[in-house]
Amino acid sequence: MSYADFITLLFAFFVVMYAVSSVNEGKYKTVSESMVSAFSNHKPLGEVSLIKLPIQNRKKAQNTEQPKVIKNVRAFVKITNAIQAANIPKGVSVKSEARGLNIRVSDDALFSSGSATLRPEVKEFLELITGLVKGLPNYIAVEGHSDSQPIRSGAFPSNWELSASRASILVRFFTETHQLDPKRFSATSFAGYRPLESNDTKKGRSANRRVEIIILRHEHAPPVERNPYLDL
Repeated sequence: MSYADFITLLFAFFVVMYAVSSVNEGKYKTVSESMVSAFSNHKPLGEVSLIKLPIQNRKKAQNTEQPKVIKNVRAFVKITNAIQAANIPKGVSVKSEARGLNIRVSDDALFSSGSATLRPEVKEFLELITGLVKGLPNYIAVEGHSDSQPIRSGAFPSNWELSASRASILVRFFTETHQLDPKRFSATSFAGYRPLESNDTKKGRSANRRVEIIILRHEHAPPVERNPYLDL
């Protein structure tokens, strides 16, 4: 074999090796951004399709969702710190849950036994909550709970009405007394069917009688109302 042929074959060999080993930058970028998008949205990587999710759409979704998450976290931390630093009534707890920030208040702190009239001394605490949520866009769910004991009151035929009235009174305090946007609020009655503890003990029944003010995360906001006759 001549020297010239040897050099030619050697050159061709290295050209082929370079072509095989070179990285397709476009494909690498697509895969990389898909992985970032998947982990940012807390989804398994298998749910992300490189074909169905163009890079532009993934970037847009990532840029719009992350600020909402950060804003929610900061708001929840601010509210929690403010409540814990204030002179809060006994029977109040604050906990971050899947749906949002849950401000749980025992019924004794808000109302007299069997009543749906707010105690005067608790209004200062409710005004604190009003000031903290006033600037937030989040929806707020107010949920009334009771124990399993039948109520003995002429004003309320059952625990359903009592729990509903207590939740509604709080919603009216926020929306009518302090002019917060009524569209952000909902009032729900669960009576004694969502207990925290067993109703077999006095302590358990006391824990179950409560009102929960839940500042909902964005992903748990109520769905947009649809007209069933127009969506057929």
